[in-house]
Amino acid sequence: MVIYLRRAGAADIDRLIATPTDFEEFVFEEAVDGADVIDFDKAWDALHFMLTDGGRTPHPLGLICEALPELGADENGMDGFGVISPERMAAFAAALDKLDDATLAARYDPAAFVAADVYLADMFADEGAEALDYIMQGVPALRRFATTCRRTGDGAIRVIA
Repeated sequence: MVIYLRRAGAADIDRLIATPTDFEEFVFEEAVDGADVIDFDKAWDALHFMLTDGGRTPHPLGLICEALPELGADENGMDGFGVISPERMAAFAAALDKLDDATLAARYDPAAFVAADVYLADMFADEGAEALDYIMQGVPALRRFATTCRRTGDGAIRVIA
């Protein structure tokens, strides 16, 4: 299972809510810039755990896994498309600005991942410190994505596949 975020303006969000069948095309085929779509590969739950300092939700940095307005599964087995409002993306960006990479990395705790049943926790426990790089590799793109959304007034679409 992987999670994607696709930048979406208010008009895009309104169109996709009105026509949910357009989600897959919007997320995966219309992106003109690679910066408009990010994915966390299979590190999404561990990153969420670290961003939220233990997986607490609701949390300003919880949008990777928090409950969102879902617009249904698609015919290819994707679990659904969640809508992240522009206001929610701006709040996420502001909270992320306050969390530096060193503090985030210090929250890496494979034993806590196992105890919390984080997705792929056993792999992180087996890999030890080496797995931190895998989780952190998506953080620079997430920072750029959140900053761009805040600057442009965009929200996002979250896809769980």
